[in-house]
This record gives sequence, structure tokens and C-alpha cells, in this order.
Amino acid sequence: MSPASRTPYNMVLPQEDAPSPGERDGPVGPGWSWAAFFTPWADGRPSPRYRWTLFETAAHAVEDLRRCLDDGNIGRRGALCASVLRTRGAPRELVLCDAADWAYVVHEVRAGTHLADAADTYFARWRRGMTGHRFTIINAGVPTVW
Repeated sequence: MSPASRTPYNMVLPQEDAPSPGERDGPVGPGWSWAAFFTPWADGRPSPRYRWTLFETAAHAVEDLRRCLDDGNIGRRGALCASVLRTRGAPRELVLCDAADWAYVVHEVRAGTHLADAADTYFARWRRGMTGHRFTIINAGVPTVW
């Protein structure tokens, strides 16, 4: 796919097809995955972009997201988000916010659960809990992890 044909729905995928460490086939848990939500604070349902892959551990999912942010067509903001993930401590479920444009969600996928359902549920719960902090997140000017 040429960079010119990328949209917010596909720009966070890696440029190369090489599998990431811990990558497994299938969209149903158990495992870990990540999703990107475009315009997470807009009214209505944000536009999700799922990583249609499961990983063995949270660390593998975080590393894959970092690789995609470095590799993808995100620009300077992607590089900043990737650097935040590089300097983080122990990986776990997290939401990495790029101000108002993107929220990247690393989440667990329980046994028998589809990764898209797990991502939507985790993000919706996080968004409800963070509504009072949205302007702090948007105005931070740098990527933040919650």
C-alpha cells in the first residue's frame, strides 16, 4: 500500500510484514492485543483500527504497537508516542493518548473473547472514567500514558 493511500483507518499498521515477537494467529483470546481509536473524544463512537493479531504477553503487544508507531505513516506524533513506550516500565494494559487525535489501547483478550470486543469494552470503560480529564489529556501537548 502506498503512503498516499493511507487513511486514519490503516496508517498505524507496520510497513513490513515480518511477524512481531509473540505474534499468534486468530482473533479470539486468550492473549493480548492493541487497537487505535481515531478522535477518541468526539461525540459518538470513535473510529477504531484493530490490530487483528493476538500476542502472548502485554510486553509483546506493547512492543508491536511501538514498532507500528515507528514504522507507520503517523509522522512526528507517532515517533513521540513510540519513544514514550520505549521508556516505560513494566508493560500492562494501558492507554497511550496522542492529545485529541489518537488513543492507542493495549488490552488483554480473555479466553473465548474476540479481540475487537475486548478492545471496545476496555476503551469504553477507560473513556467513561477519564471524561473529566479529557481536556488535560488534549492540552498536554505530549503523548501521555494512562
